[in-house]
Amino acid sequence: MPTLQQAKERLDSIINKGRVDLYKPIQIAEVLRRARLHQDIDILNQKSYQNPSLRWRDTVSKQLLGKICTSSARFQHDLWNETAMSTEYLTLLDQENRKHHGIVEAYIYARFQERQGTVTNLINYITHTSAQQFELPKLLELFLTEAGIRRSIDKAYEIVTYALFETIVTALETTITINIPPHKHLMLASFEDLTQVLLGLNTQKSTWQDFAHIYRVGVTNAADRGLDMWANFGPAIQVKHLTLDSSLAHSIVDQVESDHIVIVCKEADAKVITAITQQITWGQRVRGIVTETNLIEWYERCLRGTFSQELAQPLLEHLRSGFNAEFPQTHAVVDFLAERAYPALSNTTLWYI
Repeated sequence: MPTLQQAKERLDSIINKGRVDLYKPIQIAEVLRRARLHQDIDILNQKSYQNPSLRWRDTVSKQLLGKICTSSARFQHDLWNETAMSTEYLTLLDQENRKHHGIVEAYIYARFQERQGTVTNLINYITHTSAQQFELPKLLELFLTEAGIRRSIDKAYEIVTYALFETIVTALETTITINIPPHKHLMLASFEDLTQVLLGLNTQKSTWQDFAHIYRVGVTNAADRGLDMWANFGPAIQVKHLTLDSSLAHSIVDQVESDHIVIVCKEADAKVITAITQQITWGQRVRGIVTETNLIEWYERCLRGTFSQELAQPLLEHLRSGFNAEFPQTHAVVDFLAERAYPALSNTTLWYI
């Protein structure tokens, strides 16, 4: 039988491995809270809380983060595996939590607050640094040196990439045109109800023009390899701040249904992808590869280059709004903790931060 100290170490391991959102630790906290206050679940019976705890966690994450976990069900249920928070460990935490009126819950949310505080420092740098002084390498370095947010570096790259691409596409006043040629108007008339929905075109309006834009798909789990961004003019964009081998590079391209794929990755991984695209036919679908060096160079041009007066502020605005949306500020957790009136961690030795 493990000890309480070992149970805490397992909890700390899950917290330390988690991203900024800490969905899994929040889920543990809400299971412990349910067991303590409602006593309608059995800690030894995972089925009594495995699925319901997803809803309890989502309720809290909406309040604290304004979003919910969108990872696969399998990834979310991995929390209760023997290698994560097993029933033995959870039982010990439950006993401690009941004995001290929610002390384990308090600890988890204090760690969450600590993690969000780290993000606040990063957002302050983005918000309060002028275009002349902002340095993309420094921002990325903050993600790598701050242990609490290191695992969210891929999200940082997504936001950095999106801000740059959308700024340039918009500043160029790029437009796209959808048109059905006159010799196809008889067919158009036959399928007008479909083309109106699918293309926004009908017999009265067989062409339209709109501004080009880049869109982020949304929040995904680190293990997901789905689409990160898409453009209304064709390209699908993948941002990968991880080590790619030929198999993973192949799967990235295979899982994106587009004939124009742009991959953003590290320099070393660009070599892997380039080598593969030269050997395999699906490589023809990769329109281009963008590296970290490219991003830094293009940011420099936007912020301090010839067109900085036009590009710098929009770029930083996209960057700020992206980080604020992805990593909400910490004020919500302060109100949350006050509302729940948890016991003070300073009165304990084991749970003191």
